[in-house]
Amino acid sequence: MTAGKRWLPEAVIVLCAVAFIVAMIVSGALPNQRQLVKFEAKGVMQAAPEEITRVEIRLGTRSAMLVRTSAQAPWARENDGQVLDESDAQHLSMAVQMMNTSAPVRVMSTEDLDGVDRTPFGLEPVALSAVLYRADAPVLTARFGGLNPEGYLQYMALEGRPEVFLMSRFVGEQWQQAAQALIES
Repeated sequence: MTAGKRWLPEAVIVLCAVAFIVAMIVSGALPNQRQLVKFEAKGVMQAAPEEITRVEIRLGTRSAMLVRTSAQAPWARENDGQVLDESDAQHLSMAVQMMNTSAPVRVMSTEDLDGVDRTPFGLEPVALSAVLYRADAPVLTARFGGLNPEGYLQYMALEGRPEVFLMSRFVGEQWQQAAQALIES
Protein backbone atom coordinates (compact mmCIF):
# COMPACT_ATOMS: atom_id res chain seq x y z
CA MET A 1 0.00 0.00 0.00
CA THR A 2 1.27 3.43 -0.77
CA ALA A 3 1.66 6.08 1.92
CA GLY A 4 -1.22 8.12 0.49
CA LYS A 5 -3.76 5.25 0.64
CA ARG A 6 -3.02 4.10 4.23
CA TRP A 7 -5.27 6.70 5.79
CA LEU A 8 -8.16 6.15 3.38
CA PRO A 9 -10.06 3.46 5.47
CA GLU A 10 -9.78 5.55 8.66
CA ALA A 11 -10.92 8.66 6.81
CA VAL A 12 -14.00 6.85 5.47
CA ILE A 13 -14.91 5.66 8.99
CA VAL A 14 -14.47 9.16 10.42
CA LEU A 15 -16.58 10.68 7.63
CA CYS A 16 -19.35 8.12 8.22
CA ALA A 17 -19.36 8.86 11.97
CA VAL A 18 -19.49 12.62 11.36
CA ALA A 19 -22.32 12.14 8.84
CA PHE A 20 -24.28 10.05 11.38
CA ILE A 21 -23.86 12.72 14.08
CA VAL A 22 -24.87 15.49 11.68
CA ALA A 23 -27.96 13.48 10.63
CA MET A 24 -28.95 13.02 14.31
CA ILE A 25 -28.51 16.73 15.02
CA VAL A 26 -30.51 17.76 11.97
CA SER A 27 -33.34 15.29 12.61
CA GLY A 28 -33.31 15.87 16.38
CA ALA A 29 -33.60 12.14 17.00
CA LEU A 30 -31.79 10.44 19.82
CA PRO A 31 -30.88 6.79 19.61
CA ASN A 32 -33.75 4.61 20.85
CA GLN A 33 -32.72 2.60 23.91
CA ARG A 34 -35.05 -0.37 23.51
CA GLN A 35 -33.48 -2.24 26.40
CA LEU A 36 -34.73 0.44 28.80
CA VAL A 37 -38.23 -0.09 30.17
CA LYS A 38 -40.39 2.93 30.95
CA PHE A 39 -41.15 3.05 34.68
CA GLU A 40 -44.80 2.85 35.71
CA ALA A 41 -45.82 3.28 39.32
CA LYS A 42 -48.04 0.33 40.28
CA GLY A 43 -48.46 0.95 43.97
CA VAL A 44 -51.70 1.23 45.93
CA MET A 45 -51.53 5.04 45.94
CA GLN A 46 -52.21 6.77 42.63
CA ALA A 47 -51.03 10.21 43.77
CA ALA A 48 -47.39 11.05 43.13
CA PRO A 49 -45.29 11.03 46.33
CA GLU A 50 -44.39 14.70 45.95
CA GLU A 51 -48.12 15.59 46.07
CA ILE A 52 -48.41 14.29 49.64
CA THR A 53 -48.30 17.26 52.00
CA ARG A 54 -49.31 15.68 55.30
CA VAL A 55 -48.89 12.26 56.90
CA GLU A 56 -50.39 10.94 60.10
CA ILE A 57 -48.69 7.85 61.48
CA ARG A 58 -50.33 5.86 64.25
CA LEU A 59 -48.48 3.30 66.31
CA GLY A 60 -51.02 1.71 68.64
CA THR A 61 -52.72 4.57 70.46
CA ARG A 62 -49.95 7.12 69.82
CA SER A 63 -49.65 9.22 66.69
CA ALA A 64 -47.55 11.84 64.96
CA MET A 65 -48.63 14.35 62.30
CA LEU A 66 -45.99 15.46 59.79
CA VAL A 67 -46.29 18.23 57.19
CA ARG A 68 -44.31 19.73 54.35
CA THR A 69 -44.95 22.95 52.52
CA SER A 70 -43.57 21.89 49.12
CA ALA A 71 -42.29 18.78 47.35
CA GLN A 72 -38.71 19.81 48.04
CA ALA A 73 -39.23 20.93 51.64
CA PRO A 74 -38.17 18.74 54.53
CA TRP A 75 -40.80 17.12 56.69
CA ALA A 76 -41.68 18.84 59.97
CA ARG A 77 -43.83 18.00 62.97
CA GLU A 78 -47.19 19.71 62.65
CA ASN A 79 -47.61 20.52 66.35
CA ASP A 80 -44.35 22.45 66.84
CA GLY A 81 -42.90 22.93 63.34
CA GLN A 82 -39.70 21.08 64.27
CA VAL A 83 -37.98 19.94 61.07
CA LEU A 84 -37.13 16.23 61.04
CA ASP A 85 -33.51 15.21 60.93
CA GLU A 86 -32.27 13.84 57.61
CA SER A 87 -32.58 10.17 58.58
CA ASP A 88 -36.16 10.45 59.86
CA ALA A 89 -37.20 12.55 56.86
CA GLN A 90 -35.65 9.99 54.51
CA HIS A 91 -37.55 7.09 56.17
CA LEU A 92 -40.81 9.00 55.89
CA SER A 93 -40.21 10.05 52.27
CA MET A 94 -39.28 6.49 51.31
CA ALA A 95 -42.38 5.11 53.04
CA VAL A 96 -44.60 7.55 51.13
CA GLN A 97 -42.84 6.73 47.86
CA MET A 98 -43.28 2.98 48.38
CA MET A 99 -47.05 3.43 48.60
CA ASN A 100 -46.89 4.78 45.04
CA THR A 101 -44.27 2.48 43.53
CA SER A 102 -44.59 -0.89 45.29
CA ALA A 103 -47.25 -3.09 43.78
CA PRO A 104 -49.01 -5.66 45.93
CA VAL A 105 -47.67 -9.17 45.49
CA ARG A 106 -51.22 -10.45 45.86
CA VAL A 107 -54.65 -8.93 46.30
CA MET A 108 -57.07 -11.13 48.18
CA SER A 109 -60.59 -10.33 47.02
CA THR A 110 -63.73 -10.63 49.12
CA GLU A 111 -64.39 -13.97 47.39
CA ASP A 112 -60.94 -15.18 48.44
CA LEU A 113 -61.65 -14.11 52.01
CA ASP A 114 -65.15 -15.62 52.37
CA GLY A 115 -65.14 -17.97 55.36
CA VAL A 116 -61.46 -17.23 56.17
CA ASP A 117 -60.43 -16.38 59.72
CA ARG A 118 -58.73 -12.99 59.33
CA THR A 119 -57.22 -12.97 62.81
CA PRO A 120 -53.81 -14.27 61.61
CA PHE A 121 -53.54 -11.28 59.26
CA GLY A 122 -52.93 -9.08 62.31
CA LEU A 123 -55.02 -6.20 60.99
CA GLU A 124 -57.25 -5.94 64.08
CA PRO A 125 -56.60 -4.27 66.42
CA VAL A 126 -54.68 -1.73 64.35
CA ALA A 127 -51.04 -1.69 65.46
CA LEU A 128 -49.60 0.52 62.69
CA SER A 129 -51.42 2.78 60.27
CA ALA A 130 -50.69 5.73 58.02
CA VAL A 131 -52.99 8.37 56.58
CA LEU A 132 -51.59 10.30 53.60
CA TYR A 133 -53.06 13.67 52.65
CA ARG A 134 -52.88 15.88 49.58
CA ALA A 135 -53.97 19.46 50.23
CA ASP A 136 -55.61 18.41 53.51
CA ALA A 137 -57.77 15.76 51.81
CA PRO A 138 -57.04 12.14 52.72
CA VAL A 139 -55.65 10.23 49.76
CA LEU A 140 -54.97 6.88 51.38
CA THR A 141 -55.34 5.22 54.77
CA ALA A 142 -53.32 2.04 55.19
CA ARG A 143 -53.31 -0.42 58.09
CA PHE A 144 -50.37 -2.78 58.37
CA GLY A 145 -50.81 -6.24 59.85
CA GLY A 146 -48.58 -9.19 60.51
CA LEU A 147 -46.20 -11.04 58.24
CA ASN A 148 -47.30 -14.02 56.18
CA PRO A 149 -46.18 -17.47 57.42
CA GLU A 150 -42.99 -17.36 55.30
CA GLY A 151 -42.11 -13.92 56.68
CA TYR A 152 -41.50 -12.25 53.30
CA LEU A 153 -44.81 -10.47 52.85
CA GLN A 154 -46.98 -8.34 55.11
CA TYR A 155 -50.76 -8.04 55.23
CA MET A 156 -52.17 -4.58 54.58
CA ALA A 157 -55.70 -3.19 54.38
CA LEU A 158 -56.82 0.09 52.83
CA GLU A 159 -59.71 2.09 54.21
CA GLY A 160 -62.71 1.93 51.92
CA ARG A 161 -61.51 -1.21 50.12
CA PRO A 162 -62.65 -4.72 51.07
CA GLU A 163 -59.54 -6.52 49.79
CA VAL A 164 -56.52 -7.54 51.83
CA PHE A 165 -53.18 -6.84 50.20
CA LEU A 166 -49.99 -8.83 50.56
CA MET A 167 -47.14 -6.36 50.24
CA SER A 168 -43.40 -6.78 50.42
CA ARG A 169 -42.50 -6.59 54.09
CA PHE A 170 -40.09 -3.76 53.24
CA VAL A 171 -43.04 -1.39 52.75
CA GLY A 172 -44.31 -1.97 56.27
CA GLU A 173 -40.77 -1.87 57.67
CA GLN A 174 -40.28 1.65 56.28
CA TRP A 175 -43.48 2.79 57.99
CA GLN A 176 -42.50 0.97 61.20
CA GLN A 177 -39.08 2.67 61.26
CA ALA A 178 -40.63 6.06 60.57
CA ALA A 179 -43.24 5.54 63.28
CA GLN A 180 -40.75 4.41 65.89
CA ALA A 181 -38.44 7.34 65.19
CA LEU A 182 -41.19 9.96 65.08
CA ILE A 183 -43.55 8.76 67.80
CA GLU A 184 -41.18 7.29 70.32
CA SER A 185 -38.65 10.12 70.17
